[in-house]
Amino acid sequence: MSRHKSDANLLNQFVDCFGRFDDLLAPDDAPQEMLVPQSTETWDSWSELGRWLPLRMETEASALEPLYQKLPGPLPQLYEQLVLHWRWLEVDLGSLVLRANPPGPDLEGLEATLLRDPVLTATLLPAGYVPFGRSAIDYDPLCFDLNAMNDAQDCPIIQFEHEAILCHAKIGDHEQRWPSFRDLITEVVARADV
Repeated sequence: MSRHKSDANLLNQFVDCFGRFDDLLAPDDAPQEMLVPQSTETWDSWSELGRWLPLRMETEASALEPLYQKLPGPLPQLYEQLVLHWRWLEVDLGSLVLRANPPGPDLEGLEATLLRDPVLTATLLPAGYVPFGRSAIDYDPLCFDLNAMNDAQDCPIIQFEHEAILCHAKIGDHEQRWPSFRDLITEVVARADV
């Protein structure tokens, strides 16, 4: 099997895991095209909370260019493939919360979620770290360490203690959570299959 095909299979398995870890409850502003149709056959269905599902949406690689003008370097190749082929809302995967890549004609929604906290990004981006998620138990950002991008176009995932950044605009305690984005995805898929 080619590397491209095996990567596509791995990403499909990863996206399929979303509903195993998260209830996928739709926020009030969820895009209509992501909502699961609700049955209106019984009175109880009126009180059911709406759910969303990830959406397969092909996007041209050129859509990354405006985002890359604001980042210190390219994102891991596997993450690029994820955002170019899938759209999702913020999802709790147990060991992390993955920021949203909402549907749209471009990747402006992804850009907004990656850069949504100006205090964090003002400290992290100049140091070569791009926040794409957070710890599942607190506000500690999870970042791609673009300083350590390898030949396979992947890099370590670093978790930063958020208080030092938010209170003192400096990087404090941090730890490597995964050696690469591929390792993160592989671990999530393996946990879902247990």
